[in-house]
Amino acid sequence: MEIGYTLWTMQDILKSIPFDKPAGKTVHLDFSRMEVPYYVKNWFKVSIFYEDDTFPVDAVCSIFSPQDTVTIVIVIKRKFEDALNRWIKNNDASILDLCYRRRELYSHETSHLIAIIRSYPSNRSQKVRKDFEAKIRKKFYDSIGTDQSMMDSGFISQEKPNDSPSDFEKDHFCYENDNLNYFKLYAELMLPYNTLYDSLKKVCSTKKPGDFFSIGEILEGTLVEPSFFIKFPDKESEIRSILKEGFN
Repeated sequence: MEIGYTLWTMQDILKSIPFDKPAGKTVHLDFSRMEVPYYVKNWFKVSIFYEDDTFPVDAVCSIFSPQDTVTIVIVIKRKFEDALNRWIKNNDASILDLCYRRRELYSHETSHLIAIIRSYPSNRSQKVRKDFEAKIRKKFYDSIGTDQSMMDSGFISQEKPNDSPSDFEKDHFCYENDNLNYFKLYAELMLPYNTLYDSLKKVCSTKKPGDFFSIGEILEGTLVEPSFFIKFPDKESEIRSILKEGFN
């Protein structure tokens, strides 16, 4: 399946993104140490930075293209890292909404990251690259109507405080001829099968035969927003499949 192939080729990249643990400082992905395609290892750099609450949006993804290297920068508000840290340390339920949103932001901007790497032209000429970047920025500008100064700064994605990272159109991420199903990719980044399996196994271990449980009981273990299973019904089907097959 195409999504599996994509995740397999980029599994080291995904492992380096702090989906499940708070980042103490800036994250720089070191492709030289990863099992990634040659063009990724040699042509790309990726960094994740964190800003305080004065930053005007919750998260952004930007692309810059100097002569030799494509640099992708993701910026996320520090408060989301602080919230996850508090949840891990003392299960402070008052910050669960921030933890849910954190996971959505990481999944959304990582989807942009994957889309850029998949679609970037193999032709290394400056003209081809600039034409491609202009198309990306026009697509972004047309979709959310951001101001031109942000476009000039390389922004291709921004999530404002009231935006929902889980709401996106079919072609929101893909560029050019990219035909990856980003609904499936996003859902898998939000809630990998193994994470869902382990969470269900833990919940079921506390139940007696015949007992029922609600979707809400697995949210704290997975940190996905409650409406996630409505927006991505394939994951709800996955729950039924796991429960039917049982646990080893």
